[in-house]
Amino acid sequence: MPAASLRTLGRSMALSLILCSPLLASGATTQCPTGQYQVCMGSCFCAPVSQTEIGTVFAQVGQIAATGLAGWIKQSRNSAAAGDVQPIPLNIRVQLEPYYDFQVLDSARYKVGDTQELNAANAMLQNPDVNAVTLMDIIVFRHEQDALNNVALWAHELKHVQQYQQWGVDDFAARYTRDYDAVEAPAYKIQADVAKTLGKHGS
Repeated sequence: MPAASLRTLGRSMALSLILCSPLLASGATTQCPTGQYQVCMGSCFCAPVSQTEIGTVFAQVGQIAATGLAGWIKQSRNSAAAGDVQPIPLNIRVQLEPYYDFQVLDSARYKVGDTQELNAANAMLQNPDVNAVTLMDIIVFRHEQDALNNVALWAHELKHVQQYQQWGVDDFAARYTRDYDAVEAPAYKIQADVAKTLGKHGS
């Protein structure tokens, strides 16, 4: 979900509470008093809990974060659907038919969103650079030119449509919260592959 920067409290909270990656630091027993372990979540501190208890707390925080993200995705998708959504432009669809089956291509819709909508996505999805965001089957683009002509960006976002179809929104949110790089990696790969193919055909 590749582009804008949001320097607000909302982003800070999203990054630290919703999509953070809390870690139990290695070598903690030598840095903290007996019976305490070093916990790093933004900054590090010593906590009087066992490693097992810390793992349980982190798992619970992850579940809460995933539930919150899934709820935001569903609400944002419904809000986007209430606006003017369009099917994939024909010129885009034709070029991406070799990469995606009809289930993905037929279900996807798009709209050009406002800055506030995309900045919220930037905060919630821990993405420093949001040109578009996929809300289940609706792709919200920042710029109309990208929506109409950026085939590689479409390839990226359609990968997320496919992921939603395969995993469902709740599992997508859980995976994204746990390791967003693993969710984004295949989308960036197909984006690069399509861009490379288009470059060859254009030369």
